[in-house]
Amino acid sequence: MWAYEVQGFGWDALKRVERPRRALAEQEVRIRVRAAATNYRDLALLRGEYLPDMPRPYVPLSEGAGEVIEVGEGVDTLVPGQKVLGHYTSAWLEGPFQQMYHASKVGGPVDGWLAEEIILPASALLPMPEGWRFEEAAALAISGVTAWHALGDIKALAGRWVLIEGSGNVSLQALQQAAAAGAHPVVLTSRDDDERSRALREQGATAVIGPGSAADRREAILEASAGHGIDVALEVVGGRMLTELVLPVMATRGRVAIIGFLESDRVEGELVGPMLAKLLHLVGVSVGSRQHFEALLAFMVRYGLRPLIGGRYVPEAIREALSSSAPLGKSVILMP
Repeated sequence: MWAYEVQGFGWDALKRVERPRRALAEQEVRIRVRAAATNYRDLALLRGEYLPDMPRPYVPLSEGAGEVIEVGEGVDTLVPGQKVLGHYTSAWLEGPFQQMYHASKVGGPVDGWLAEEIILPASALLPMPEGWRFEEAAALAISGVTAWHALGDIKALAGRWVLIEGSGNVSLQALQQAAAAGAHPVVLTSRDDDERSRALREQGATAVIGPGSAADRREAILEASAGHGIDVALEVVGGRMLTELVLPVMATRGRVAIIGFLESDRVEGELVGPMLAKLLHLVGVSVGSRQHFEALLAFMVRYGLRPLIGGRYVPEAIREALSSSAPLGKSVILMP
């Protein structure tokens, strides 16, 4: 079967290869890949900016969906021909995260979805919602589950103010979910783009705040929330964004979910003072469990939500798919 391997670092290390098919072990399932999706993690791994000591080669892409071809001994929950989507941290089924789960992450170190076929444990596969396209089912395992986990108790969001940074896929998923839950999402964007702002409002944003100084943006956030401040913030940028913009606009007993480090993983500025003054709760979020994923899918089906698809590519255009940042929505690879 064909697959793409990351054999080192950089674009030249991403190569299409032929791999022999292996027999299934107990509780494993062979899936024909129909669609896969890209994340910033895929690019950071390829460049060596993230987990440079992780063993290589590996098959990239952590999100995907397809059809069951074959099931191993002991599998009684799935059958050949069934449409499924994959869970990212394949060993994290429920409960709190444990360090040993890092080794079960699909798309590195576990072989991912940029291949003709993929083998995963049955417990890492979920039935595809009725009526969904493969490209939609492939777009949630990281971005959707991360947003769901970061937002916290979805039932408690009605009427709450939620700050979302940017319009990347985690942020876009958080916007859709928060709006459906009855929250008031405020989106920060670095782009002075009226068309994108309109699109974000169509997805449920109460307010969209464009580029500007930290002081101006703090004022705009507080004005949008009528002085209340932010109850839940999703922090994906890092660096000074946390201390100069997010913490000053938090409401008392607010919750800040630390998700990413697009700018920097170093904290600069005052952290402890605002936390104590407002009794803030800062929590690190690393995607989520299968249980989180199941709850997310049920919520999306209930409210009729579907992930937005921003670009569709063939496997040979993987470099373009990983590099693309213009469209609003997920970049997906559609398999022949």
